[in-house]
Amino acid sequence: MFTKWIKAPFLHKNLFWGFVNQEIRGKYVGSFGGLLWSIITPIANMLIFIFVFSAVFQIRMKQIETGTDSFVVYLLAGLLPWIAFNDVVSASTGMFLGKANLITKVAFPLELVPAAGIFVTFILNGIGFTLFLLYLTFEGYCHVAWLMLPIVTALFMVFTLGIVVFIASLSVFVRDIQQIIGSILSLMMYLTPILYPIHMVPESLRFLLLVNPVLPFIELYHQVLLQHVISFELIGQAIGYAAISFVFGVWFYNRSRNAFADVL
Repeated sequence: MFTKWIKAPFLHKNLFWGFVNQEIRGKYVGSFGGLLWSIITPIANMLIFIFVFSAVFQIRMKQIETGTDSFVVYLLAGLLPWIAFNDVVSASTGMFLGKANLITKVAFPLELVPAAGIFVTFILNGIGFTLFLLYLTFEGYCHVAWLMLPIVTALFMVFTLGIVVFIASLSVFVRDIQQIIGSILSLMMYLTPILYPIHMVPESLRFLLLVNPVLPFIELYHQVLLQHVISFELIGQAIGYAAISFVFGVWFYNRSRNAFADVL
């Protein structure tokens, strides 16, 4: 039941890459720059952040607590992975709905739809993340601990896949979920230590952050990229959240997929 989600893109690779190509074309349809925007946009955003927080506001952090004294570096280390998560979860409400005509007329592995959506989003956002890594390397942050990045990213993608599959399936029956997701994501962002380090939150309020399942993933990015350490407690939490999210998302999908054609 669960292994087919891993096998599907390989067993139906032509169809999978067809969905990937469709996703990419859909993002840049009618655009003059096309894929070039996936490079220009993150560079422009990073330059803006660097200018605003380094030259204008000049916000400084304690390197002993965060691994850097640059606020913009700390911000981008958490913000870039969050953007990938936010983009694909926001788009998940229309993943099955947007392919209603195909789903009701053609028999194909529906698992390929969310898999392609996540793959494209993380790859395109990964361009900006790679540029950020180059910037960090130039600034002297490069470390052997970065070898853990693929593991952290893989866990984050599995966690995201479970969330996306659940929301995409639920959206087939509850169309209002699209309006709710935006508010939930905004709340989750402010409950995630992206704009602030977790130690700045008062002890009495820290429990609000600890119930946020995205927190261990973002904190792992901060640790690996900037502090060059890794917390086994956070890794354990990330594995647990990824497993729970994936199992629940797939379970809900399997329980509801037979009714898709009737509702769509």
